[in-house]
Amino acid sequence: MNGIGKSMSNGSKPLIPQGEELARPPTRLMVLISLVAAFMLTLLPWPKAALWLVPDLGLLVLVYWNIHAPRLAALGVAFALGLAMDATHGLLLGLHALSYCVVTFLVLMLRRRLAFFTLKGQAAHLAPLFLLQEALVLLLGLAYGHSQVDWRYLAAGIVTAALWVPACLVLDRLTGRPARLDRVTGG
Repeated sequence: MNGIGKSMSNGSKPLIPQGEELARPPTRLMVLISLVAAFMLTLLPWPKAALWLVPDLGLLVLVYWNIHAPRLAALGVAFALGLAMDATHGLLLGLHALSYCVVTFLVLMLRRRLAFFTLKGQAAHLAPLFLLQEALVLLLGLAYGHSQVDWRYLAAGIVTAALWVPACLVLDRLTGRPARLDRVTGG
């Protein structure tokens, strides 16, 4: 009864995932398509007045893949996505690239710990990292020539963290990962 794949008699989870929990592994193409789609969403013509509230969807999807497929979306992907963000937003090349690499490194260090939390718990733990990314872009921009910084852009980190749960549910559905309600509620 206490085999490796069998659940314990007290109702705890098995040590090795069983049945539905064994999702097909993501492919490089799947990761690339989702990152390109998130990047394209950031290029939409957002209203100028609310531009500071626009979440960093590229970073959101990148962090998702850092947790679920770290070999397919590591520092090189973060750097390339950051350079693309810098080029399209007209910022100094390297601001987003550096901040994405810092967040990716931290998420890769914490990814095993994050897997034990519900999606809401993950959002709470990732919120400081999303804020850190926004703060790094603002501070580095200030250090390298921007005479004025709009600190309201830090709100985009909070909006990005708030979108973590729906983004994970959508990406889980698209990738074939099982959508479990207990991942959201903790029950």
